[in-house]
Amino acid sequence: MVQNAITGREESVITEHSVGVRPGGDARRRQAVYDYVFSRDGGAVGTFLMRGPVLPDNAIITDAYIDVVVVPTSDGAATIGLGFASTTDINAEDAISGAPWSSTGQKDADAGPEPGTEGGYIKLASAVGLQITIGTAALTAGQFYVIVNYDVTE
Repeated sequence: MVQNAITGREESVITEHSVGVRPGGDARRRQAVYDYVFSRDGGAVGTFLMRGPVLPDNAIITDAYIDVVVVPTSDGAATIGLGFASTTDINAEDAISGAPWSSTGQKDADAGPEPGTEGGYIKLASAVGLQITIGTAALTAGQFYVIVNYDVTE
């Protein structure tokens, strides 16, 4: 056990050697990063695939968070939703005037799974990319990343 310098609590340290390998695969967690940049991607109302990888069939999404670099803006009351199996299973279609979109920084995705709450994990039934749904009004600015942690089973 190692003491966490921030919390002062003792915590287990997971190393490459402390994680077992399953037959037919490896046990390392995987991470996918998706990005949206208004100047490149536009801001039209609709559902689109975000730039980033396609997760494989049987991927189990265990955590997701959002890093807002430039706060999204709109001439109306725009909303943004994020999802894989549905258009909102990572983040509900929230107004950009509120969380998680209204300020810069890292935020938990509000509808996505949380580590340690396996009942909320999302297992994909097919290979799929992350969808962004821009609703109600078009975006006029914004930049953010979505970071997704996942593992793959058979």
